[in-house]
Amino acid sequence: MMKLLAADGIDPQIQAHYRLITSVGDTIGMHTHDFFELFLILKGNVYHIINGTRQLLQENALVFIRDRDVHYYERAGEGDCQFINLSFYREVIDDLFAFLGQGFPSEKLFEPELPPTIRLTKTEKEYVRYRLDQLNLIPSEQKYAIKSQVRALLTDLFSRYISMAEAEYGGSESPEWLAALCAEAKKKEHFTRGTVALVELSHKSHAYLCRMFKKHLGISPTRFINELRLSYAENLLLNTDMTILDITLETGLENVSYFYDLFKRRHDMTPYRYRQCGKIVPSH
Repeated sequence: MMKLLAADGIDPQIQAHYRLITSVGDTIGMHTHDFFELFLILKGNVYHIINGTRQLLQENALVFIRDRDVHYYERAGEGDCQFINLSFYREVIDDLFAFLGQGFPSEKLFEPELPPTIRLTKTEKEYVRYRLDQLNLIPSEQKYAIKSQVRALLTDLFSRYISMAEAEYGGSESPEWLAALCAEAKKKEHFTRGTVALVELSHKSHAYLCRMFKKHLGISPTRFINELRLSYAENLLLNTDMTILDITLETGLENVSYFYDLFKRRHDMTPYRYRQCGKIVPSH
């Protein structure tokens, strides 16, 4: 089996390499490497054979390949596939995770057998493509400028998308649509509308969602949504001067008593007390 080395194909000053792959025929056979990759499917579908598992990846899929993964690509039927690949040194990912800190789920990205994968919306795909294409606008001799922009881009992509990838939602046995739904539901415009947003986004019945959430995540759709609402409320309590009533409404809840009940069950204290404790500055 072929092993690709960063030293052979990635500029050591930039520590990253970006390329557009216009056909599955332009890829190589089974291989591994000592560096990391992100790839984004721009057009078409492709079979991704990864760590012995055959996956069908569709347009808009964003995948994080670890340095231990073994993979290659095959055509899906008669169609072809176009995708973007960004390869980067281990040092880049180590620095990135150190910068994002303990709150970023870096360990969860390495635990599953299959690599973290997320299905972006069309708008999100175009945003990622735009950010990647901007690298080509920097003159090639400005290597440190390119290196800086690559790191800024990866910080954006990992914090915005990869942190919500499938590895966080039930692992390799979780259906792709459920992983994508959970990631999409993290957006404020969705979780503030409640479970009705889950039904609309998934095009599945509420009863079916209840069964799938319980089976793969161990919780109900309502609890999933309320956990997102409470996390959002916690940040508003600590980082704004909004009243508790306004925060309740901002999360999509209309009943302040219900909000208090949910909050006390999670923190064993009222929202007001949580805000006061958060404002206590420890002495040095």
